[in-house]
Amino acid sequence: MRNLRSAASRSRTTDAESVKRLTLTLPESLHTRFKTACSATDRKMIGEIREFVARRTEELEEESGLSASEWAMQVSRRARSIGPVERRRLQALDRALECNHPTADIDEMLADIERGRDLR
Repeated sequence: MRNLRSAASRSRTTDAESVKRLTLTLPESLHTRFKTACSATDRKMIGEIREFVARRTEELEEESGLSASEWAMQVSRRARSIGPVERRRLQALDRALECNHPTADIDEMLADIERGRDLR
């Protein structure tokens, strides 16, 4: 396995690289434990999550036998083999993903709606 620090440094973005938001929903007790452990070791939660994702991605790539470049080539080949309808659907999905709109847990959203109804 590769050095964790090198995985973490590769996970940091450069000025030229775009970023994507990842929403993570955790049970409150796990969130509290994680936050406490990070604080106790003077670490940032986001840094630990990035490190984990980088390390786990390498493990999954190794398990699948695909490097990032091989994966990109497969995706590119698949994209070329789809028809015009599927291509339009993928383009619409890409445009929607670029909106970077906020996301929430569906149960929380439904509870908020119900609370709003109670205000009437």
